[in-house]
Formats: sequence, C-alpha cells, structure tokens
Amino acid sequence: MLDERFTYELKAFGKRVRAFRKRKGMSQLDLALAVSKDRSEISKIENGKLNIEFLTIVKIVIALESELSDLFAPADGSGSHQV
Repeated sequence: MLDERFTYELKAFGKRVRAFRKRKGMSQLDLALAVSKDRSEISKIENGKLNIEFLTIVKIVIALESELSDLFAPADGSGSHQV
C-alpha cells in the first residue's frame, strides 16, 4: 500500500510540474537550466520516475514563479486521492 501511494504521489507531482511548466511556456530544457539540472532529469521528474530532494522542489517552484502548495495540491481539488 505504501509503495502504491509513493508511486501515485510521484506521478501526480510530476504531472503538476509539467502542467505549470507548460503554462509558463517553458521547455524541459528551459526548466532544467533554471534549476541547474539535466533535461533528462526534468523528464524523469515529470514522469514520476525520480524522487527529488526538497531543495530541487524549491528551485522548481521559484523557476515556475509558483508556490509550494501549488505543486502539492490535488489536481481535482478534493484533497484526497485514489490508488
């Protein structure tokens, strides 16, 4: 159950990062350069395949001119998830 939740949250976080990046009109390379990461790392984050450290999350938030809460809010606004 914990592994399923972990996988769900990583993928959901990645989808939100991708959505915010696209809204800003940024490519993966643009975001990668802004946070000092490789483009392939941004791809892995957006696909829920990479567990990243908090400092990287903060850098992403700054680059996307967003708030931490925006990247952790449920996509449907319900406050819950289904695994």
